[in-house]
Amino acid sequence: MRPPHQRRPTQALESLVDTSLVQEPRPGRYRLHDLVRVHARRVAAAEPREAAASRTAALGLFLEAARTAGDWGAAGFPTGPRPSGARFMDWRNAEAWLDAVGGELVDVVAYAAAHGEADHACWIAEALCDYFVRQGRYHESQTALEIALGHADAATDARMAPALRNCLGYTGVHQRRYEQSYAVFTEALELSRRLAEPGQEACALTGLATVDLSLGRSEESIAHAAAGLDLARSLGHHWAAAMSGLTQGLSHQFEGRNAEALACFTEALTHAEAGGRPGALGRVLSCAADIQLRLGRYGEAKDLLRRAVPLVEQVGDVFFCARSLTRLGTARTHEGAPNAAIALHHQALHQHRLLSPLTQPGYHWLEMDIRTRLGHAYLAAGRAREAQAQFQAVLDVYDARPARPR
Repeated sequence: MRPPHQRRPTQALESLVDTSLVQEPRPGRYRLHDLVRVHARRVAAAEPREAAASRTAALGLFLEAARTAGDWGAAGFPTGPRPSGARFMDWRNAEAWLDAVGGELVDVVAYAAAHGEADHACWIAEALCDYFVRQGRYHESQTALEIALGHADAATDARMAPALRNCLGYTGVHQRRYEQSYAVFTEALELSRRLAEPGQEACALTGLATVDLSLGRSEESIAHAAAGLDLARSLGHHWAAAMSGLTQGLSHQFEGRNAEALACFTEALTHAEAGGRPGALGRVLSCAADIQLRLGRYGEAKDLLRRAVPLVEQVGDVFFCARSLTRLGTARTHEGAPNAAIALHHQALHQHRLLSPLTQPGYHWLEMDIRTRLGHAYLAAGRAREAQAQFQAVLDVYDARPARPR
């Protein structure tokens, strides 16, 4: 049963539906009857001050939901209205509320911009970025950010100029648009330094490090990540510190510097745990397990991955769920449990099928990774024919994959 404070609004909405003042096009979604909407617009035009106050309050609700639902934490949003804490109990509640709004969130940003609420348009687009990216809704993130960026000059919050560019870069990295993202992060870095916005400077440096890493420029990545980590530490920005440490660790790992990589992952885990958001922690745990697998520490890798899987499942991060499950399968193969490993790899393939090749740039890479690991598990179980089928499937996916955007 819902608590009283949740039942009252629901009962009120249901009574409005009964009197045909409000329509319910689908369960849990409400809209004004057309005639009521026309009347409401006339009232708003006649009382512009009251309408503006109501509009700002409604936009504030979307802003609080988006900031509460994201992984970036309070340090990620140092400007703008502070969360009241009364509207949403926690990130789950806020995320469920945004999920119920569905595909209309970009329209909220456009509405704010069209009605002269430039600050709210920018704040909401920024706050929705992590929520959209985590769900693989990259196009919506990019569209909302581009709308907001077009009104950033009208915003009173100067932080928005670098912040929105950092968000565009962050979205672009997940789309594997590395050259575009690098250019946007570079702009954000210059603006953040000019405007004395150290938080955005830390995010821009971390973004540049991520692109460097993706393009194989390990030394440049380490330098950018180290500078971003120093700033993030000083600001108590745990999410940025965790991502900087993670990127630095991966760069060391790719260069074969295992001890340095372990030290970076350890610090990244400390910051992710301090941030308290399951999505960020799950991603760091999953990546930190890679170095343990490389070093042959299969028990340690298994422990990290068993922590990671429920965390990324909790936030609906399908990509990292599949990634973590297949690595857990590899750990189990090396522990002498190939049948358990095979089951885990098939779970990973099931998760992979929930992704779309149209919206997830890592779709084909992930399938090849899972099937390669599954093939080795079949070999360990003495099932050579099934292993061969998996390795052939990897070659088929490789040949059929689309060209990578730059």
